[in-house]
Amino acid sequence: MHFRGITGFRSLRKITRNYKQRILKDLRRACTWTTTSASSPEPIQADRPLALKSVIYCLIGFCVAAAWTLVGFLIAAIQSDQYHFIAEWQRMQAFFCLGLGVWLLLIARSGVLADRARRITKDGFAPPQGIVDQRLRATIVFAVALTGAVSFIMMGFNARGALLAFMWLMCLFICFLAGLVTLHAADLIVVIYNLQYTELKTYRYSPARTPELREIVSYFSFFTLILTIAYAFACFGTLRGSWTGNHSFIEAVQLFWPAIYVPACSIALIYPHVVVHKLIQHAKDGALATYQRDIDGLLSNYEALSNDDVQRINTLAQVFDRISATPNYVIDFGIAARAALPHFINAAIFFAKPLLGQA
Repeated sequence: MHFRGITGFRSLRKITRNYKQRILKDLRRACTWTTTSASSPEPIQADRPLALKSVIYCLIGFCVAAAWTLVGFLIAAIQSDQYHFIAEWQRMQAFFCLGLGVWLLLIARSGVLADRARRITKDGFAPPQGIVDQRLRATIVFAVALTGAVSFIMMGFNARGALLAFMWLMCLFICFLAGLVTLHAADLIVVIYNLQYTELKTYRYSPARTPELREIVSYFSFFTLILTIAYAFACFGTLRGSWTGNHSFIEAVQLFWPAIYVPACSIALIYPHVVVHKLIQHAKDGALATYQRDIDGLLSNYEALSNDDVQRINTLAQVFDRISATPNYVIDFGIAARAALPHFINAAIFFAKPLLGQA
């Protein structure tokens, strides 16, 4: 877009390419602004180690799940209950709950979140942190672990003898994993919240294309997707397990966890995206305000405008339009898929109990 208020002056001399180069030189130092909004961003180097680590963590998680399964099978075989164990283990989705739980714990303990928070923070400023109160951290872990363990043990595992003790131990392990993973999810929300009050490194021309910001979005979208899948398996196992406890209590537990988890998880999924959108919009507004002030300053003495002033106004107006047209959010197919899938899974979890009850 050209500045429309001085078209007569603009016709006196064409805007030269060299003049534009001088105006946009600082922008090129900040980012590769010539990339169009429709083009695909370059692969982020930091995502490659995370992808490799995720694969390794996934393999470790399911190896741990396989070890638990083998130990349970051997205990059941000693009691001649191996076929019953296999059927019950499958109904409870224990293998997937263990594998996904360990995978999430390894991701949480990897330090990737802290590293990415540090990378997006300007040099000389403190990076955003998660929950710092150690008592609150311990309370979250033990509240989730204790509530989950007590509720599932009271539902009654369909086992006897040593196999029942093994089921209790497995339940305690999974619920402790759930407490640690829940703590990391809370840390993630707090870090995203604190980004609003931190000096961040963002591209001046196109904040949405800032690699460090994209890394943060990729991390929380990936983590919340795996977390949602893990809870879906846990919910399905809760609904399909052959529980031996009080029927009314079993029904209450089967309704309690989805009623707590689905709304809380949906808010936790949406909130980080809202904050990142606000950060990008704030950075864009700041850049646009700078160029708007430059234009207004030149126009304040309208009668004394020179040809060079006209050229500069038109160039600044073009830059203003280009910044306005840059994306308002960090988006690509992978991020969009990871952001959308958890909501579909949460909807399926919320309606799973009525549907299975009708079946």
